[in-house]
Amino acid sequence: MSQLVVPPRGPMAGQMMPQQFNLWRLVEYAGTFHPHIEVVAQALEGPAERSNWAGVLHRSRCLAAGLLKFGVTPDWRIASLAWNTLDHLLLHYAVTGLGAPLHTLNPRLTADDLAYMAALVDDDVCCFDAGTADLARDLAALDTPIRCWIFMGDGEPAHAAAFPGLVYLRDIIAADDAGFSWPDFDENRAAVVCFTSGTTGRPKGVAYSHRSLTLTAMAMTMAEMYGGQIEGEPTCVLPIAAMFHSNAWLMPFSAPMNGHKLVLPGRRLDGANVVDLVLAEGVTMAAGVPTVWNDVIRELDRRGIATTMLNTALVSGTPMPPTTAAALLAHGIRPRQSWGMTECPGTARGALPWGTAGLDAEAQAELFVARQGRVGFHARVRIVDEQGTVLPHDGVTPGNLEVSGPTVLSRYLGEPESAAREWLETGDIARIYPDSTFAIVDRAKDVIKSGGEWISSPLLEAAALAHPAIRAAAAIAMPDPRWQERPLLVCVLEDGAEPPSDEELREFMAGFVARWWLPDAFRYVAALPMTTTGKVNKAGLRTQIADTAEPGATSA
Repeated sequence: MSQLVVPPRGPMAGQMMPQQFNLWRLVEYAGTFHPHIEVVAQALEGPAERSNWAGVLHRSRCLAAGLLKFGVTPDWRIASLAWNTLDHLLLHYAVTGLGAPLHTLNPRLTADDLAYMAALVDDDVCCFDAGTADLARDLAALDTPIRCWIFMGDGEPAHAAAFPGLVYLRDIIAADDAGFSWPDFDENRAAVVCFTSGTTGRPKGVAYSHRSLTLTAMAMTMAEMYGGQIEGEPTCVLPIAAMFHSNAWLMPFSAPMNGHKLVLPGRRLDGANVVDLVLAEGVTMAAGVPTVWNDVIRELDRRGIATTMLNTALVSGTPMPPTTAAALLAHGIRPRQSWGMTECPGTARGALPWGTAGLDAEAQAELFVARQGRVGFHARVRIVDEQGTVLPHDGVTPGNLEVSGPTVLSRYLGEPESAAREWLETGDIARIYPDSTFAIVDRAKDVIKSGGEWISSPLLEAAALAHPAIRAAAAIAMPDPRWQERPLLVCVLEDGAEPPSDEELREFMAGFVARWWLPDAFRYVAALPMTTTGKVNKAGLRTQIADTAEPGATSA
């Protein structure tokens, strides 16, 4: 057969418009095509602030115009030390819309940690509000590159004299946006900088690009995530997560993309405030970690509320206990478990595999508890052994979970270009199933290895949480002369509950896990140490346990 001969020429170019994925396009779209859809933010003090997407667009443009006159250029590094407020939302669009990165500082950390982060990013300016003024003062007293402070609020901030170069947002924002237009720039430019929780050392910086955040917001709007609204019916979303925590799980970007009503919880992420907002604003979908959902459930039960308009709970951060899923269902709320990290948000969709649509709600909830969703289109996921050998996706073999893709961190702030990764090591142990779902077995640093066999701490914790006397539980490994490690279970009791005997609790848990997994010892504490993102701080818990009684002891 003769070979076809073609004339020499280059590859054929696509003929589509080369539009950049800049974040300002999201608010521009929402303000133009969903102008009357509400945006509501719980104020730090007083009633909620109410606006709509047209108002957010206008005020973002006015703020961007004012920042331009103030001298802001893409070379600036602007930090925010603020809660989930309307001003903070405006700052996200105005700053990133000018091509400068916004570094969201975590108000739950110490001033020393924040100074470390500000130095790593090389922040020039820090915006703060009345709720963070005390912490901002402590930060201003430390050696940082911050040369200017911007107060987002009415009146004078507390400790005004402590802030060099203090200016007021109200004086910066322009009276109107006449003549202002958003600039076009490379979509790979840094947009928002968030830091990890720092449970294994100093927090690490993740610089999201405009492209990655836009792609992640698009992925989060799939039907199994935030795009589950009924045709013609309103969707109202509430991130029960702060903007400094992976951009409030992308809701400030996915909501304008979908024309959702957005409700921001201010600085209070407690069950009472969340329930108040759900009732007042008609929230239909919310996202949070399991500890937050447990608080919401308790508040609903305390008030005697059976159901609300809230119909979907996106759960991530840590595996969801079966008791949490059952309690959500009892209140008419569908649990949808997903998986992601600061370094790779929204990697898994909160979706069931094909062939399970006919299952009843309880059976579906069991699957959502057992698995962390389906791998999203934009992510490549694999498991490897300790030598880096790729393991099969058979739903049986566990391995170290690794992720790659256009929305996955390549290198942390401060790392050289030579440190760029092809695959991100997540630190999770997982099983991947042939149907594209996967299950997190444990954190690599939290897994308990007894006699060479793994014991899953999340499954141990879930077994304990099924007991009516246990409110919270955390399993950690303790040294053992025979088995190398054995599990210790640290528990928090429900209010007014008496601690069950060790044998009673072991017998109860034996109905959920293998007997050889059962803890050798139990401890009861008033509260578990938590990270700033609502997860149990097991490193802190190990220190706490080591500083108290002998590990074999049981204490109430």
